[in-house]
Amino acid sequence: MLSYLTAIETGVASVIIIGIGLAGSSWAAGRLLRRGAPPASIRSARVAITVIAVLIALTVAFVWIGPISLVTGLTFSAIVGLGITLALQTTLGNIIAGFILLQDRMLRLNDTITISGVTGRVVRIGVITVWVRMDDGSLATMSNSTLLGGPMINRSVKERLKGEY
Repeated sequence: MLSYLTAIETGVASVIIIGIGLAGSSWAAGRLLRRGAPPASIRSARVAITVIAVLIALTVAFVWIGPISLVTGLTFSAIVGLGITLALQTTLGNIIAGFILLQDRMLRLNDTITISGVTGRVVRIGVITVWVRMDDGSLATMSNSTLLGGPMINRSVKERLKGEY
């Protein structure tokens, strides 16, 4: 059985390892930024370094705690999977809605759309959001699930889908 002192040591070591990983990811991001790397590369490097630090912390915790039974491992993985699913529910909904919007050919760059009283030209279609430049020059972001779920009026689709509907 795991003693309280061992549990505290494991927790402290894991927190220190994750802290070092976060500091390392910030340092690497700063170096990449100074070298002129694109934001996507900087973000990917930060995520990769942080994930590696978390995996190392989990490995250290597993080594100190010792082997666990099959039932305990399955229960823990089920709880973690449920937590991740609940945390990512909105994000996954937006990703799926984005694929549906693109597959149905209802939305393209430079289309003029109106949704919820906001009218503008589509300037970026992302995995989770769509950026719309309004007539006054300001930008509005809308989630893909909002576009799919709400009544969206696409004023540019008339020619592209002529004869199909």
